Amino acid sequence: MTFGAPDPLEYSPQTVPHPGETLKETLEELGVSQADLARRTGLSTKHVNQIVQGIASLSPETALLLERATGVPATVWNTLEAGWRTQLARKEEQSSLAGQIEWLDRFPLAELVARNILPDRSKTVANVQRLLDFFGVASPTVAEELWNGYSVAFRRSSATAPNEYATYAWLRLAVIEARRRQCKQFRRETLQDLLPTLRALSTQAPDTWLTQLPNLCAEAGVAVVFSPAFKNTNLSGATRWLNPDKVLIALTDRYKKDDRFWFTFFHEVGHVLLHGKRLTFLDEDPFKGKGPAEEEANNFAAQTLIPSEYESAYAALRRQPKPFTQISRFAEKVGVAPGIVVGRLQHDKALDWKEGNKLKRDFDLESIAATQ
Repeated sequence: MTFGAPDPLEYSPQTVPHPGETLKETLEELGVSQADLARRTGLSTKHVNQIVQGIASLSPETALLLERATGVPATVWNTLEAGWRTQLARKEEQSSLAGQIEWLDRFPLAELVARNILPDRSKTVANVQRLLDFFGVASPTVAEELWNGYSVAFRRSSATAPNEYATYAWLRLAVIEARRRQCKQFRRETLQDLLPTLRALSTQAPDTWLTQLPNLCAEAGVAVVFSPAFKNTNLSGATRWLNPDKVLIALTDRYKKDDRFWFTFFHEVGHVLLHGKRLTFLDEDPFKGKGPAEEEANNFAAQTLIPSEYESAYAALRRQPKPFTQISRFAEKVGVAPGIVVGRLQHDKALDWKEGNKLKRDFDLESIAATQ
Protein backbone atom coordinates (compact mmCIF):
# COMPACT_ATOMS: atom_id res chain seq x y z
CA MET A 1 0.00 0.00 0.00
CA THR A 2 1.23 3.48 -0.81
CA PHE A 3 0.55 6.22 1.70
CA GLY A 4 0.36 9.92 0.97
CA ALA A 5 -1.72 12.67 -0.57
CA PRO A 6 -2.55 12.79 -4.28
CA ASP A 7 0.08 14.44 -6.41
CA PRO A 8 -0.58 18.19 -5.98
CA LEU A 9 0.51 18.77 -9.58
CA GLU A 10 -2.81 17.28 -10.58
CA TYR A 11 -4.49 20.35 -9.12
CA SER A 12 -4.39 23.68 -10.88
CA PRO A 13 -6.66 26.73 -11.01
CA GLN A 14 -8.03 25.45 -14.34
CA THR A 15 -9.10 22.09 -12.93
CA VAL A 16 -12.14 23.41 -11.04
CA PRO A 17 -13.75 26.65 -12.29
CA HIS A 18 -15.00 29.13 -9.75
CA PRO A 19 -18.80 29.17 -9.35
CA GLY A 20 -19.02 32.53 -11.10
CA GLU A 21 -18.14 30.94 -14.42
CA THR A 22 -21.00 28.47 -14.12
CA LEU A 23 -23.32 31.25 -12.97
CA LYS A 24 -22.39 33.37 -16.00
CA GLU A 25 -23.06 30.47 -18.38
CA THR A 26 -26.37 29.72 -16.65
CA LEU A 27 -27.54 33.31 -16.93
CA GLU A 28 -26.65 33.37 -20.63
CA GLU A 29 -28.64 30.18 -21.23
CA LEU A 30 -31.63 31.60 -19.36
CA GLY A 31 -31.34 35.00 -21.00
CA VAL A 32 -31.18 36.68 -17.59
CA SER A 33 -28.90 39.65 -16.96
CA GLN A 34 -26.86 40.17 -13.82
CA ALA A 35 -29.05 43.15 -12.93
CA ASP A 36 -32.19 41.05 -13.34
CA LEU A 37 -30.69 38.30 -11.16
CA ALA A 38 -29.90 40.91 -8.52
CA ARG A 39 -33.55 42.04 -8.49
CA ARG A 40 -34.82 38.43 -8.31
CA THR A 41 -32.54 37.46 -5.41
CA GLY A 42 -32.44 40.72 -3.48
CA LEU A 43 -28.66 40.84 -3.85
CA SER A 44 -26.86 43.98 -5.03
CA THR A 45 -25.75 44.09 -8.62
CA LYS A 46 -22.21 44.66 -7.39
CA HIS A 47 -22.31 41.48 -5.30
CA VAL A 48 -23.67 39.42 -8.19
CA ASN A 49 -20.89 40.76 -10.43
CA GLN A 50 -18.26 39.90 -7.82
CA ILE A 51 -19.57 36.34 -7.68
CA VAL A 52 -19.43 36.08 -11.47
CA GLN A 53 -15.83 37.33 -11.44
CA GLY A 54 -14.83 34.93 -8.66
CA ILE A 55 -14.05 37.76 -6.26
CA ALA A 56 -16.82 37.13 -3.74
CA SER A 57 -17.47 33.77 -2.15
CA LEU A 58 -20.79 32.03 -2.64
CA SER A 59 -22.41 31.35 0.74
CA PRO A 60 -25.00 28.61 1.42
CA GLU A 61 -27.63 31.34 1.82
CA THR A 62 -26.75 32.75 -1.59
CA ALA A 63 -26.85 29.22 -3.05
CA LEU A 64 -30.48 28.93 -1.94
CA LEU A 65 -31.31 32.26 -3.58
CA LEU A 66 -29.66 31.14 -6.82
CA GLU A 67 -31.58 27.86 -6.68
CA ARG A 68 -34.88 29.76 -6.70
CA ALA A 69 -33.79 32.23 -9.37
CA THR A 70 -32.06 29.80 -11.78
CA GLY A 71 -33.50 26.37 -10.98
CA VAL A 72 -30.00 25.00 -10.40
CA PRO A 73 -29.99 23.13 -7.03
CA ALA A 74 -28.23 24.82 -4.13
CA THR A 75 -26.15 21.67 -3.64
CA VAL A 76 -24.58 22.25 -7.05
CA TRP A 77 -23.58 25.83 -6.17
CA ASN A 78 -22.24 24.69 -2.77
CA THR A 79 -20.21 21.92 -4.38
CA LEU A 80 -18.70 24.30 -6.94
CA GLU A 81 -17.80 26.77 -4.20
CA ALA A 82 -16.26 24.08 -1.99
CA GLY A 83 -14.20 22.71 -4.87
CA TRP A 84 -12.94 26.14 -5.81
CA ARG A 85 -12.03 27.12 -2.27
CA THR A 86 -10.30 23.78 -1.66
CA GLN A 87 -8.28 24.30 -4.82
CA LEU A 88 -7.21 27.77 -3.68
CA ALA A 89 -6.26 26.44 -0.25
CA ARG A 90 -4.26 23.63 -1.83
CA LYS A 91 -2.38 26.09 -3.99
CA GLU A 92 -1.59 28.24 -0.95
CA GLU A 93 -0.38 25.15 0.90
CA GLN A 94 1.91 24.22 -1.98
CA SER A 95 3.40 27.70 -1.89
CA SER A 96 3.99 27.43 1.86
CA LEU A 97 5.48 23.92 1.70
CA ALA A 98 7.82 24.93 -1.11
CA GLY A 99 9.90 26.66 1.54
CA GLN A 100 9.99 23.57 3.76
CA ILE A 101 11.23 20.92 1.34
CA GLU A 102 14.45 20.57 3.34
CA TRP A 103 12.33 18.84 6.03
CA LEU A 104 12.63 15.72 3.88
CA ASP A 105 16.38 15.66 4.53
CA ARG A 106 15.73 14.55 8.09
CA PHE A 107 14.15 11.26 6.98
CA PRO A 108 15.67 8.07 5.55
CA LEU A 109 14.16 8.60 2.11
CA ALA A 110 15.49 5.36 0.61
CA GLU A 111 13.75 3.36 3.31
CA LEU A 112 10.54 5.37 2.97
CA VAL A 113 10.52 4.43 -0.70
CA ALA A 114 11.23 0.78 0.10
CA ARG A 115 8.27 0.74 2.52
CA ASN A 116 5.97 2.33 -0.11
CA ILE A 117 5.51 5.47 1.95
CA LEU A 118 6.99 7.63 -0.81
CA PRO A 119 7.13 6.83 -4.54
CA ASP A 120 10.68 8.18 -4.94
CA ARG A 121 13.41 10.13 -3.17
CA SER A 122 12.79 13.43 -4.96
CA LYS A 123 12.83 16.62 -2.91
CA THR A 124 9.43 17.92 -3.95
CA VAL A 125 6.38 19.55 -2.44
CA ALA A 126 4.44 16.47 -3.49
CA ASN A 127 6.62 14.25 -1.30
CA VAL A 128 6.34 16.64 1.63
CA GLN A 129 2.55 16.42 1.31
CA ARG A 130 2.68 12.62 1.06
CA LEU A 131 4.77 12.45 4.21
CA LEU A 132 2.39 14.76 6.07
CA ASP A 133 -0.52 12.60 4.96
CA PHE A 134 1.31 9.47 6.14
CA PHE A 135 1.88 10.95 9.59
CA GLY A 136 -1.60 12.48 9.69
CA VAL A 137 -0.38 16.00 10.49
CA ALA A 138 -1.08 19.41 8.97
CA SER A 139 2.46 20.69 8.48
CA PRO A 140 6.11 20.03 9.34
CA THR A 141 5.80 22.54 12.17
CA VAL A 142 2.82 20.71 13.64
CA ALA A 143 4.70 17.41 13.29
CA GLU A 144 7.70 18.75 15.19
CA GLU A 145 5.50 20.11 17.97
CA LEU A 146 3.66 16.82 18.19
CA TRP A 147 6.86 14.78 18.39
CA ASN A 148 8.36 17.12 20.98
CA GLY A 149 5.33 16.34 23.10
CA TYR A 150 5.78 12.63 22.46
CA SER A 151 9.33 12.76 23.78
CA VAL A 152 7.84 13.31 27.23
CA ALA A 153 5.56 10.28 26.95
CA PHE A 154 8.05 7.99 25.20
CA ARG A 155 10.14 5.76 27.39
CA ARG A 156 13.24 4.53 25.61
CA SER A 157 15.22 1.60 26.94
CA SER A 158 18.46 3.58 26.52
CA ALA A 159 19.49 7.18 26.04
CA THR A 160 20.70 6.77 22.46
CA ALA A 161 18.50 8.02 19.65
CA PRO A 162 20.51 8.02 16.40
CA ASN A 163 17.60 8.88 14.11
CA GLU A 164 14.38 9.94 15.77
CA TYR A 165 12.71 10.66 12.43
CA ALA A 166 13.27 7.09 11.30
CA THR A 167 11.86 6.00 14.65
CA TYR A 168 8.71 8.07 14.13
CA ALA A 169 8.25 6.58 10.66
CA TRP A 170 8.68 3.01 11.92
CA LEU A 171 6.27 3.54 14.80
CA ARG A 172 3.71 5.23 12.53
CA LEU A 173 3.80 2.23 10.16
CA ALA A 174 3.19 -0.09 13.10
CA VAL A 175 0.31 2.03 14.40
CA ILE A 176 -1.37 2.15 10.98
CA GLU A 177 -1.11 -1.62 10.64
CA ALA A 178 -2.34 -2.21 14.21
CA ARG A 179 -5.41 -0.05 13.68
CA ARG A 180 -6.39 -2.29 10.78
CA ARG A 181 -6.16 -5.41 12.91
CA GLN A 182 -9.38 -6.82 14.28
CA CYS A 183 -8.97 -7.42 18.01
CA LYS A 184 -11.30 -8.17 20.85
CA GLN A 185 -11.56 -5.73 23.74
CA PHE A 186 -8.46 -5.76 25.90
CA ARG A 187 -8.73 -8.12 28.85
CA ARG A 188 -5.82 -8.37 31.27
CA GLU A 189 -6.95 -11.77 32.52
CA THR A 190 -7.14 -13.16 29.00
CA LEU A 191 -3.59 -12.03 28.23
CA GLN A 192 -2.29 -13.50 31.47
CA ASP A 193 -4.00 -16.81 30.77
CA LEU A 194 -2.39 -16.87 27.32
CA LEU A 195 1.17 -16.65 28.63
CA PRO A 196 1.88 -20.42 28.75
CA THR A 197 0.52 -20.86 25.22
CA LEU A 198 2.54 -17.95 23.93
CA ARG A 199 5.69 -19.26 25.60
CA ALA A 200 5.17 -22.71 24.05
CA LEU A 201 4.88 -21.08 20.63
CA SER A 202 8.61 -20.33 20.82
CA THR A 203 9.29 -24.01 20.09
CA GLN A 204 7.60 -23.71 16.70
CA ALA A 205 9.23 -22.62 13.44
CA PRO A 206 9.51 -18.82 12.97
CA ASP A 207 7.16 -18.82 9.98
CA THR A 208 4.32 -19.85 12.31
CA TRP A 209 4.94 -16.84 14.56
CA LEU A 210 3.75 -14.41 11.88
CA THR A 211 0.25 -15.85 12.05
CA GLN A 212 -0.15 -17.61 15.39
CA LEU A 213 1.24 -14.89 17.62
CA PRO A 214 -0.99 -12.07 16.25
CA ASN A 215 -4.05 -14.32 16.18
CA LEU A 216 -3.64 -15.44 19.77
CA CYS A 217 -2.91 -11.96 21.11
CA ALA A 218 -5.86 -10.45 19.22
CA GLU A 219 -8.13 -12.50 21.48
CA ALA A 220 -6.81 -10.43 24.42
CA GLY A 221 -7.03 -7.05 22.68
CA VAL A 222 -3.34 -6.91 21.72
CA ALA A 223 -2.43 -6.05 18.11
CA VAL A 224 0.94 -7.65 17.40
CA VAL A 225 2.72 -6.17 14.37
CA PHE A 226 5.97 -7.40 12.83
CA SER A 227 8.00 -4.70 11.12
CA PRO A 228 11.73 -4.65 10.32
CA ALA A 229 13.36 -1.71 12.03
CA PHE A 230 14.63 1.26 10.04
CA LYS A 231 18.38 1.72 10.00
CA ASN A 232 19.85 3.72 12.86
CA THR A 233 16.82 3.29 15.10
CA ASN A 234 18.22 0.41 17.16
CA LEU A 235 14.69 -0.73 17.93
CA SER A 236 13.78 -4.23 19.04
CA GLY A 237 10.17 -3.53 19.96
CA ALA A 238 7.61 -1.02 21.15
CA THR A 239 4.42 -0.88 23.17
CA ARG A 240 1.75 1.74 22.64
CA TRP A 241 -1.89 1.95 23.67
CA LEU A 242 -4.08 2.89 20.70
CA ASN A 243 -7.11 3.34 22.95
CA PRO A 244 -8.14 1.98 26.37
CA ASP A 245 -9.30 -1.28 24.78
CA LYS A 246 -6.51 -1.97 22.29
CA VAL A 247 -2.75 -1.99 22.64
CA LEU A 248 -0.01 -2.29 20.02
CA ILE A 249 3.06 -4.48 20.43
CA ALA A 250 5.44 -3.89 17.53
CA LEU A 251 8.37 -6.25 17.03
CA THR A 252 11.44 -6.13 14.79
CA ASP A 253 14.03 -8.77 13.94
CA ARG A 254 16.94 -6.60 14.94
CA TYR A 255 19.22 -9.35 16.26
CA LYS A 256 17.94 -12.07 13.89
CA LYS A 257 17.86 -14.64 16.72
CA ASP A 258 14.91 -16.27 18.47
CA ASP A 259 16.15 -15.65 22.02
CA ARG A 260 16.20 -11.88 21.48
CA PHE A 261 12.87 -11.94 19.71
CA TRP A 262 11.03 -13.81 22.46
CA PHE A 263 12.63 -11.90 25.29
CA THR A 264 11.60 -8.66 23.55
CA PHE A 265 8.05 -9.91 23.02
CA PHE A 266 7.54 -10.82 26.67
CA HIS A 267 9.30 -7.62 27.71
CA GLU A 268 6.62 -5.71 25.78
CA VAL A 269 3.89 -7.86 27.32
CA GLY A 270 5.34 -6.86 30.67
CA HIS A 271 4.87 -3.20 29.78
CA VAL A 272 1.25 -3.95 28.85
CA LEU A 273 0.46 -5.72 32.10
CA LEU A 274 2.54 -3.64 34.51
CA HIS A 275 2.62 -0.06 33.27
CA GLY A 276 0.35 2.85 32.39
CA LYS A 277 -1.76 3.23 29.26
CA ARG A 278 -0.55 6.76 28.53
CA LEU A 279 3.06 5.88 27.83
CA THR A 280 4.79 4.57 24.72
CA PHE A 281 7.79 2.34 25.34
CA LEU A 282 10.47 2.20 22.66
CA ASP A 283 12.86 -0.63 23.47
CA GLU A 284 16.27 -0.85 21.88
CA ASP A 285 17.94 -3.67 23.79
CA PRO A 286 15.63 -4.99 26.53
CA PHE A 287 18.53 -6.86 28.16
CA LYS A 288 20.19 -3.51 28.84
CA GLY A 289 17.14 -1.43 29.69
CA LYS A 290 17.52 1.17 32.40
CA GLY A 291 15.00 2.53 34.85
CA PRO A 292 12.36 0.90 37.06
CA ALA A 293 9.86 0.23 34.25
CA GLU A 294 12.48 -1.44 32.06
CA GLU A 295 13.78 -3.55 34.95
CA GLU A 296 10.24 -4.64 35.77
CA ALA A 297 9.61 -5.58 32.16
CA ASN A 298 12.92 -7.47 32.05
CA ASN A 299 12.08 -9.42 35.18
CA PHE A 300 8.63 -10.21 33.82
CA ALA A 301 10.11 -11.55 30.58
CA ALA A 302 12.75 -13.62 32.34
CA GLN A 303 10.27 -15.17 34.80
CA THR A 304 7.71 -15.85 32.08
CA LEU A 305 10.19 -17.63 29.84
CA ILE A 306 11.74 -19.63 32.68
CA PRO A 307 9.14 -19.71 35.50
CA SER A 308 10.20 -19.71 39.14
CA GLU A 309 9.26 -23.40 39.52
CA TYR A 310 12.32 -24.20 37.42
CA GLU A 311 14.60 -21.91 39.40
CA SER A 312 16.59 -24.65 41.15
CA ALA A 313 16.99 -26.67 37.95
CA TYR A 314 18.15 -23.57 36.10
CA ALA A 315 20.62 -22.75 38.89
CA ALA A 316 22.16 -26.20 38.45
CA LEU A 317 22.31 -25.73 34.69
CA ARG A 318 23.95 -22.36 35.12
CA ARG A 319 26.69 -23.95 37.23
CA GLN A 320 27.28 -26.66 34.62
CA PRO A 321 25.80 -25.73 31.21
CA LYS A 322 27.93 -28.21 29.25
CA PRO A 323 27.51 -30.46 27.41
CA PHE A 324 24.92 -28.47 25.45
CA THR A 325 22.59 -31.45 25.36
CA GLN A 326 21.74 -30.48 28.92
CA ILE A 327 20.44 -27.15 27.64
CA SER A 328 18.17 -28.86 25.14
CA ARG A 329 16.79 -31.20 27.78
CA PHE A 330 16.14 -28.31 30.16
CA ALA A 331 14.44 -26.29 27.42
CA GLU A 332 12.18 -29.23 26.57
CA LYS A 333 11.27 -29.59 30.23
CA VAL A 334 10.39 -25.89 30.53
CA GLY A 335 8.61 -25.84 27.17
CA VAL A 336 10.67 -23.16 25.41
CA ALA A 337 13.09 -23.08 22.51
CA PRO A 338 16.69 -24.08 23.42
CA GLY A 339 17.98 -20.78 22.05
CA ILE A 340 16.05 -18.93 24.75
CA VAL A 341 17.90 -20.86 27.45
CA VAL A 342 21.22 -20.21 25.73
CA GLY A 343 20.47 -16.50 25.66
CA ARG A 344 19.64 -16.51 29.36
CA LEU A 345 22.84 -18.39 30.22
CA GLN A 346 24.88 -15.94 28.16
CA HIS A 347 23.21 -13.00 29.87
CA ASP A 348 23.93 -14.56 33.28
CA LYS A 349 27.58 -15.07 32.18
CA ALA A 350 27.34 -18.84 32.55
CA LEU A 351 28.26 -19.01 28.86
CA ASP A 352 30.39 -16.77 26.71
CA TRP A 353 28.44 -14.85 24.07
CA LYS A 354 30.09 -17.03 21.43
CA GLU A 355 29.06 -20.32 23.03
CA GLY A 356 25.89 -22.27 22.30
CA ASN A 357 24.68 -20.10 19.46
CA LYS A 358 24.03 -23.10 17.22
CA LEU A 359 21.04 -23.82 19.45
CA LYS A 360 19.55 -20.44 18.58
CA ARG A 361 17.15 -20.17 15.67
CA ASP A 362 17.66 -17.51 13.00
CA PHE A 363 14.75 -15.15 12.45
CA ASP A 364 14.44 -12.78 9.49
CA LEU A 365 11.13 -11.05 8.86
CA GLU A 366 11.72 -10.16 5.23
CA SER A 367 12.90 -13.67 4.30
CA ILE A 368 9.92 -15.29 6.00
CA ALA A 369 7.45 -12.87 4.40
CA ALA A 370 8.95 -13.54 0.96
CA THR A 371 8.21 -17.26 1.25
CA GLN A 372 4.58 -16.80 2.27
